[in-house]
Formats: sequence, C-alpha cells, structure tokens
Amino acid sequence: MPLFTMDEPQPRLNPPIKNWREDMPENHEPQLVPPRLRWLTTLNDTFLEVPLYSTIVWGGMLASAVLMFILGVVVGAFGFVIQGGYDDYAMTAIGLGGAFIFFCLMLFCLKMYFVQPRDQPIRLNRKRQKIYIFEYKHTFLPWRKWTTTIRSYNWADVRGEIRYSSARYDSGYQLFGSVCEPGTNKVVTRFLIAKERSSQEMLCQIWSYLSVYMQHDSVTADPVETGRPDDWCPRKADRWPDDMERESTTAP
Repeated sequence: MPLFTMDEPQPRLNPPIKNWREDMPENHEPQLVPPRLRWLTTLNDTFLEVPLYSTIVWGGMLASAVLMFILGVVVGAFGFVIQGGYDDYAMTAIGLGGAFIFFCLMLFCLKMYFVQPRDQPIRLNRKRQKIYIFEYKHTFLPWRKWTTTIRSYNWADVRGEIRYSSARYDSGYQLFGSVCEPGTNKVVTRFLIAKERSSQEMLCQIWSYLSVYMQHDSVTADPVETGRPDDWCPRKADRWPDDMERESTTAP
C-alpha cells in the first residue's frame, strides 16, 4: 500500500469540457486570486460590460484575400489554356469552378476584415443577477449576413471552467461559463468568456473579478488594457436590441 497518494484533479461538471484544465471556484464563494480584468467597457453599480476580442490576425485576412484573388485568376486562366487540347469544355468548367471557389474565399476574407463586427460583449447585471451574452454566428458563404445571437442566464447557474485549445489559429487557454441545471453540475450549455495565449493566471483573475462584482463587493476600474486593440478598428459590435438593452442595464 503506498504511503502517499496524489490524485489528479478531475472535472467537477458533467459532461466535462474538452481539454479541461481547471474548475473555477463557485461564483458565490470567496475567490482565491485578486480580481482583475484585461478589458473593460462599462462599470457601474447596476451592470458591468466586458468585451470579448478574438485572436484573429486581421492583417492576415487582408493578405489571404489578395492570395485568393491571385489563385482564382491563375486557376481560371489555366483552365482556358489547357482547354485548347480538348474537344469539350471540361477543363474550362473546372477552371471556372476553381476560380469561383477562390473568389468566394477572397470575399469571405474581405468580409472578415472590413465588415465583421469585432467586439462580442458580455454584460453582468448584479441587480438582476443575470449574465447576457452577445455573439455572432459566422458562415463561410460571403453573401449571407452573419446572424446575432443574444442569450441570458441566471448567474447562480453559471460555473467557470478553463480549457486549453490546440487549434492552429486559436490556440491557448480559454475561460468558459458553463450553464448548469439549477442546483446540479449537469451542463446545459457553455459560452466563451475570455482567452489567453500563454497563461491561465489572467483567466483566473477575470473569473474572480466577475464573481466579486456579482457578490456586490467593490471592484476597481483598472483593466490591464485600455481602449480597443489597434487592429480592431474600425468595426464595433452591433447594438443590443432595445428590450435587451433596457433589461441588461437597469434594476428590476
């Protein structure tokens, strides 16, 4: 029988999040780390709003659009050139089809750079004890408008989890809010709160800040970063619907 046992920490929620790293303290409990935000939009006695900035390299979207245009022209021209040795129009059709695909990808990259709103805010109303999530649903079809989804949950049902993403263009640590059935650890849905590329510490501080604020304790308006990231200009988030704007910013 071993003298010492070192049990690996296990996810508390069911089902656990993929690539789980850590569960945050319950949002009604004392927090273990000093509260701090990376970004802050609004702070007052009724509601708090923080932005969720993506880690997309926006300059890369513009460079990708140029590359897709060049490839589209090359593929289309190649189809016409090769067609000279054939009696039908198969190579022309293949070339035009390939050019169409590359031009669609070009339009998608241009839309990402010039059109996509780049701020997906999260609001917490401590008078109502609710959290409001503003999200965009992307589609690769450049001619379709990206839809906006706004959800709200009771803060008492939200748990915090940190996972690690190894995705090529979105790697790093991610803090999720996991909405559970009341009084249980059974997860109904999850939403992203914040991302950090190299460390969990900032995510723990963000969760601590949100929890302390919703416990009606005092927090300071001293985020790590001020303003908006330079590469996030010029697009801001769309407006909240009038009824949600009113509900999320006022007391009952």
